Amino acid sequence: MEAPRRSFVRTLLLSTAWMSGVSGMKRLHLSAELIPSAEGNEGLLSIQPSDYPVLSQSGGSIRLGFNPIRSNHQPDGTLQPLLINRLEDGTLKAMSAECPHGSCAVRTYSTGSQSHVCPCHASRFRLDGSRISGPAPFGLETYPSEEQPDGSLHVLVPRLRFTLSTQVVDLGQSQRLRLTFAARRKVSYEVVRRRQINEPWERVAFAGSEQGALSQTELDGEGLLASVYVEAPDHQGLFAVRILPKEY
Repeated sequence: MEAPRRSFVRTLLLSTAWMSGVSGMKRLHLSAELIPSAEGNEGLLSIQPSDYPVLSQSGGSIRLGFNPIRSNHQPDGTLQPLLINRLEDGTLKAMSAECPHGSCAVRTYSTGSQSHVCPCHASRFRLDGSRISGPAPFGLETYPSEEQPDGSLHVLVPRLRFTLSTQVVDLGQSQRLRLTFAARRKVSYEVVRRRQINEPWERVAFAGSEQGALSQTELDGEGLLASVYVEAPDHQGLFAVRILPKEY
């Protein structure tokens, strides 16, 4: 069952943005804020734990994914889901949901069995991800995470980072900004904008072609390069493409 819509849209992944001013469109490199790692392939996942009531208590556990989970308990794509658990000391811990034995997605923590259980070969793991029993040779991989002053949780997730390239398209009477990125198969994306650097991100509609209607709000990746078009700002603005994680 999918989580409420508001909890899906908090993943931010981008490498460049654009601002228009008196000297024209300029590329901005906002790596301090938007790229969590100067090296490697991590992407920044930011969620609001309060969107998930189960995380309000010890033993609470959610599983978030980027690709759907198939009937064989493995993702239908290249990205593994992750687990976020509320530990006994009240802190949150983020871990890979990939079982280290056969790469099946382990289930969320069960307070009844006091464990995470792999549905494929019955390996069991504690709330903190450490191994209890089964064919898994070790515990679940921990992802670096940090709780923020605003209550959100930031998690660095391997293989989630991608590159966004931009180009201004002149349509004569107006301009559009083309955003191009590698859209993974069966992963959903949206476009967001900040009018000022200190303002919150807001969702914007986009088109699938240079002169198409600005009516789309989501794009489902097909494993190819994808291009979307947004209306170029009159004054200034920061644009980003981000992945929509879901609760699987």
